[in-house]
Amino acid sequence: MVPAAVAWVVVGAICLLLLVILYMTFVPRLPTEPGFTLQHWQGVVRPFVIERVLPNTAIVGVGTVIVTLFFAAPLAWLLNRTNLPARHLFLTLMALVVLIPGFIQAMGWLVLVNERIGLVNKIIGALINQETVHLNLSNAFGMAWVLGLAATPTMLFLLSGPMRMLDPSLEEAASTSGANRWQSFRRVTMPLMRPALLGGAIYVFMGAVSWFEIPAMLGATGGQTPVLATELFYSVQPNSGQASTISYGAAGVYGVMIAIPSLVALYFYYRVLAQGQRYAVVGGKGFQPREVDLGKAKPLALGFVGLYLTLAVVLPVIVLVWLSLFPYVQVPSAEALSKASLRNYDVQFWLATIGGFDAVRNTVILLILAPMLVLFFAVNMSLIVVRSKLRVRRLMDNVAMLPHAIPGLAFAFALFIVALMADRWLPWLPLAGSLALIIIANTLNHLPYSTRVTNAALLQVSQELEEQARVAGAGPIEALRRVVVPLVRPSLVFAGLWTALLTFREVTMALFLAGPRNPVLSVAVWRSWQQGSLGPAAAAAVVMLVLIAFLLLLALLATKGRLLQQRHGGAAAASSR
Repeated sequence: MVPAAVAWVVVGAICLLLLVILYMTFVPRLPTEPGFTLQHWQGVVRPFVIERVLPNTAIVGVGTVIVTLFFAAPLAWLLNRTNLPARHLFLTLMALVVLIPGFIQAMGWLVLVNERIGLVNKIIGALINQETVHLNLSNAFGMAWVLGLAATPTMLFLLSGPMRMLDPSLEEAASTSGANRWQSFRRVTMPLMRPALLGGAIYVFMGAVSWFEIPAMLGATGGQTPVLATELFYSVQPNSGQASTISYGAAGVYGVMIAIPSLVALYFYYRVLAQGQRYAVVGGKGFQPREVDLGKAKPLALGFVGLYLTLAVVLPVIVLVWLSLFPYVQVPSAEALSKASLRNYDVQFWLATIGGFDAVRNTVILLILAPMLVLFFAVNMSLIVVRSKLRVRRLMDNVAMLPHAIPGLAFAFALFIVALMADRWLPWLPLAGSLALIIIANTLNHLPYSTRVTNAALLQVSQELEEQARVAGAGPIEALRRVVVPLVRPSLVFAGLWTALLTFREVTMALFLAGPRNPVLSVAVWRSWQQGSLGPAAAAAVVMLVLIAFLLLLALLATKGRLLQQRHGGAAAASSR
């Protein structure tokens, strides 16, 4: 059966890559060379790792969760439980924040917080009457701040569903007992939200400790604030960082160390879910969610929502637009504005900035093939999980979810090693430095989310329809093509378009697997910035944001506006890494 064969291919590929990561921790040097060593694991106890890498990683992970909860918990309550004006518009804007690449947000904040020209530094200096303010983001706390802003929409959507389902009669009972609104929120609402808060915190923590692009952009590239993700990357890509030698074994150890906190956190999360009945608030007796009237607090609530959007989107984008108007960095002023030009946006100059037309062509190919492959594998996996009676179908489904828990950077590393081995043993298969590697990495990375969408879609289609088609003479594939696929087409279109948008913004895996033959747009923008071409890189980043907005518009037209409705209906958590 075709779906079973495809499902086994997916399961085998994921398990193989996980074994490659573990295998590399015991290999002396190259994966094609024999030998066994524990040297890479012994390197974990070095003072550099114990005193710098692990503490920085912990600060980034915990700090990101704190920043995210600070914004997301109030936003989830305001946008789902109150009569805040224009809340549906704000929810849509929050969904759009997910699509802004993290490294572009980091680029904006690097300019905002700069000792020489930073707008934030200038404002703080004026308030405290200091000409120079030594404030920068090249530390673990600065990384946690930017990561927290980037991860807030994910946490918001994780909390939105449970927040909508809270029975207001419980809060009303607390008010009747004499509790004020704050006491009711603290003693009733938040305890009932504990599983959602814990799940969101774990998800954000997992993402933060494995996120490469923002820490690397903010200081880890030069070794100022090393974290596990950047150490993994620069163990294999020394030309971009401070390392002088390539150490595949060390990279494998870092990959395992990134996965361990995620798996431990998931264990505790499942323990909380096992007690889920304690948090059940929806019963069979007239449950009806009601909105909380904000009254005179509406301006304050609108200000809080506006504050987050300003910090996460408006300010970083504005400073990038400003920077893109000049060949070099200029302090915002009327005099500087008179020197502004659109030279960085000239087509030929822009193409030269990103390395030529090859980056555009490869990006287009990536945006077409990756979603198609994701949908192909997701549909076949779902047919086995939902339709078949195989005993291992649940195991297959769990294995398909592993890329959701294991960092994409770790899978990119495993693919990199597989390509090296192929060059040695299968010289006719030119995988190393090819666009195919980036396509495969994105396919695996986005597969868990798409399988959730296709699982839900197939569960809504009765098997009787397929049986009737077979009675009429259609084969299994014909029944699937002519009956099932048309019925689940909206979900497939949604999953494919959202996968394309997330693939377009992804830079970490593409950067790790990039070579002379496979440049893509996100990697070109990154490298231009790292090489010091700040104005041209800012212009390329702005063009990238415009392209994302254009693709999103096409997606909205194709789905008749349902794309974002499905997105902030609860799907955001599975795909924003």
